[in-house]
Parts: sequence; structure tokens; C-alpha cells
Amino acid sequence: MSYSRRHSKQQQQGSALIVAIFVIVVMAAMAAAMLRVAGSAQDITTREVLSTRAWFTAHSANEDMMRQLFPLAGTASDPAVDICQRHHPDTGTAYTFAPAGINGCRATTTCQSSHTGSVNTYFLISASQCGSGPHVVTRIQELWAKDLDNE
Repeated sequence: MSYSRRHSKQQQQGSALIVAIFVIVVMAAMAAAMLRVAGSAQDITTREVLSTRAWFTAHSANEDMMRQLFPLAGTASDPAVDICQRHHPDTGTAYTFAPAGINGCRATTTCQSSHTGSVNTYFLISASQCGSGPHVVTRIQELWAKDLDNE
């Protein structure tokens, strides 16, 4: 019997090593999968924050252009049609809006005006971009306005 015990021990030598290597490989694969999931979640969160910033920057740029077109206090130094023509995509330069409170974001706004009867309408397009490198997000907002003073 001692021969069979010794023979079975010799046959079993190294099986614990194989099981240990298998467990280590499985644990490493699980750790790699968890790192991938965590990295993906971080990327999604970064893009979500940048997307919200870009949306609000585009919105603010449209509002700032509206403030120029239709000032609340007093009268504008130039008529809204002239201001809009200066920022027309074909004839002028886009208005650049880079707020100090939102780092890494800027928006460009263009304005197109049309005249129907006694009403001037304005079509504003703000394209905002936030982020850098692989995390760049762009949002575009459009706004229609009408000059009620001419009705």
C-alpha cells in the first residue's frame, strides 16, 4: 500500500499549482473587465458634464446676441438688422462668445435676417464647443426672433 500512496502523491504533485494559476488568470480577467467598466463610466460622466456646459454656453451666446439685437435700456446704437448683417455667415464674421466662468468652452453665433411685410425676423445659430483632446463636445442651438417694433 505504501507504493500506491506514494504513486498517487506523485501523480497529484503540481495539480495545486495548475489550480492556483487558473484562479490567478480568472481573477486577472475579472480585474481587467472591472477596470474597463470603470473607465467607460468615467468617460461617459466626462462627456455628460461637457455636453451640459456646451449646451448652456450655446444658450448664453444666443441670449447675448439677443441682448445686442434688442437692448432693454434705451435704443441700440445700430439697428438690429445692421447688427445681424455684421454676424451673417456669408457676409460677416461670427460673433465669438467665450464666458469667463466656463473654462474650455466657446461659442460662435451667426445671424440671418429676413424682411416680410413690416416685420423683421432673425435666425440665430450658436455652435458651442467644450473640452479638449478625445473629450470634445459640440452643441448647436437655433433661435428665431421677430422685431415687434415694426408691426
